[in-house]
Amino acid sequence: MNLFSGQGFAYQAVLLFIVLIVVVLLTIRQANELKRISYMQKRPKFVTVEDCNGMVSTRDYKEGDFVGLVEGPCDNDGNLRKIIGIYAITEEKKKKGLI
Repeated sequence: MNLFSGQGFAYQAVLLFIVLIVVVLLTIRQANELKRISYMQKRPKFVTVEDCNGMVSTRDYKEGDFVGLVEGPCDNDGNLRKIIGIYAITEEKKKKGLI
């Protein structure tokens, strides 16, 4: 029985075509995932700067933060914590090899 005759060849051609389509779709999906990861690494990190009775501190940005927001007491004396700034920090990649 020859595999390249009649129905056997048609079956192999269809199977090969299906495998080709699956490989192409997986490659496209992986490329899109790599683009998304690259974008997330380039995205800046946002920090919130808070003031409590002259003592300045930073924390990660939370949705709803804005400059001037009073968040409540920050110590036992009743002083209020206030947001005085919001900044974006871009992290630089460390170069390997040269100092």
